[in-house]
Amino acid sequence: MSGYSIVDIPGWENLSLNAADRADLERRIDELAHGAVPEEVPRDTATPFRQEVRKHLVRVVEQAREAGAGLICIPTRRMGEVAVPASYTVSEWRDSDRDEVAPLALLQSLAADSDGAAQIVDVDGQQALREEAVAAANPDAEPLANHAGRRVTYTVSSPDDPRAWVIFNFVTIGDGDPEGAFADLLVELFDAQLTTLRWRER
Repeated sequence: MSGYSIVDIPGWENLSLNAADRADLERRIDELAHGAVPEEVPRDTATPFRQEVRKHLVRVVEQAREAGAGLICIPTRRMGEVAVPASYTVSEWRDSDRDEVAPLALLQSLAADSDGAAQIVDVDGQQALREEAVAAANPDAEPLANHAGRRVTYTVSSPDDPRAWVIFNFVTIGDGDPEGAFADLLVELFDAQLTTLRWRER
């Protein structure tokens, strides 16, 4: 399947979940946890907080990996004084059905079964399905799902393999209202990022 590039969101961190990158991932999690507290904060205060941040990051990463994601993108800087309650994952999927199905036909079938608002869109010349819905709180799922969350999913066809797909799955709780203005802003940010996706040969 062709590779792709996409412009990073400023202040967000891309973490590879591939097994080959595990050592780099562990090191980066440690760096992010350490950087969550200014150096001037006394150690006895900073250490427990850094430990909690690390536990949170590990939990987010493990749940994304268990869901089949190959990459997770999380905000590491605030928007002014506001923490950004959002993240997205990227997964690659290959249709195992022996009968080749045209990408548009598969997307139309997925759209018909979608629980949310679904529409066929274009992502760098490739057909894609954009789905958006508000999901109920699920305490057993990822941390953001402890609250009702707004989810936006793009399922994008590969330009050179009709059985290959890339799936971008975004979630935010906004400011506690997943349908409020702050959630709208974060969804717009994610939609804007998807317009920067470009395919390239591997």
